Amino acid sequence: MKLFKRISCYFDRISYEIRIIRRKHTLIFMGIFLLLGIFSWILGGKTDRVMLLYSFPRSAIGIGFMFILWGFSFMFCGCIFAGIAFSCERYRRHISQKICLYIILMQLFTLIAYPLFFGAIAPFIAFLSLIISIFFCIMAILSSIKFFTLWTVFLSVHILWLFYNAYICLAFILIN
Repeated sequence: MKLFKRISCYFDRISYEIRIIRRKHTLIFMGIFLLLGIFSWILGGKTDRVMLLYSFPRSAIGIGFMFILWGFSFMFCGCIFAGIAFSCERYRRHISQKICLYIILMQLFTLIAYPLFFGAIAPFIAFLSLIISIFFCIMAILSSIKFFTLWTVFLSVHILWLFYNAYICLAFILIN
């Protein structure tokens, strides 16, 4: 009986957080984060040099599909940022500001990974950038775990994406 009550409370917290989302802010920040991602792609240059010089690991997803997944990842981070920044009560404001700082730092190191990998052809530095991004994502998860249920789940999903990209960078380093 206690287990069902805990599960019910968990889903009640998630539904409460979904109800208090400010949709306009969320859509705006999803667009901003996507535009920042596209700007980092433009800054990083084309993928032709890397694809001609080096071989990709077998576990890597195709470049075209990766761009789509990265775009969703940037929009996902924008949704998380707006949800934490604008959907909290007054007494949680200082906690949400700390989590938003971690998300901004995580996103900054994620954004510079593409130009480092494809533009500068420095996969090891891109790998380090993704590791630092994973560290800030873990810090955001640890800061939000007590106060935000939905956004903690979303950050946990996002850290899996970061781990996959760090793994691909590491595999690229070891193969070449």
